[in-house]
Amino acid sequence: MKKKLTRRNIVITGASGDIAQELIQRLQNDNLILMSRSLPYPEIPERVDILINNAGFGEFEELENLSDEQIEEMFKVNTLDLMKLTRDLQPQTQVINIASMAGKLPTAKSTVYAASKAAVLAFSDALRLEKPELIVTTVNTGPVRTKFHKDNRAYLEKVGKNAISAAYVASKIEKALGKRKREINLPVQLAVVAKLRALFPKSVDFVGRKFFNYK
Repeated sequence: MKKKLTRRNIVITGASGDIAQELIQRLQNDNLILMSRSLPYPEIPERVDILINNAGFGEFEELENLSDEQIEEMFKVNTLDLMKLTRDLQPQTQVINIASMAGKLPTAKSTVYAASKAAVLAFSDALRLEKPELIVTTVNTGPVRTKFHKDNRAYLEKVGKNAISAAYVASKIEKALGKRKREINLPVQLAVVAKLRALFPKSVDFVGRKFFNYK
């Protein structure tokens, strides 16, 4: 007799985003609790199995052109809300934090955004040490073809085939659910560059000024 699968309680933030929408299609057999600015605050079950912190916000301008409000909003949405929700919901099995390659491979015009995502990576590393029973997975993506870049179409045109789809990212996240996966780094070529930067930061920064400053 086939064992009946247990429905997991999965909270997804930024539920109106393209990656979240792809995940929703893939996780129909689970109990999904969707959080978004465009939705009423949902009823949270007593036990949350998996929390997917997907909400994100970015403004890509030179630092002097960013207002106090824009700086504060990026840290609020990308970092502070993520930390507070993780603390409040206390997921029992896994936390998946959608960070960014910008946290490992910062570029010009992403000063504050990159800093907010680097903070997510540090938070995730510390949480992993603090709660070894909890799976903490970070998802670090480069350019993804989503409405996140709706006001910066030229950027996606510049990166061309290096941009990946929301469906591809969602498929990788789905495969990592319930598995002790530390990081998902996409696309592969940027993951390699990020590793090289950890070893040779000055050299990679020099090359990056010429080849990665698409914003």
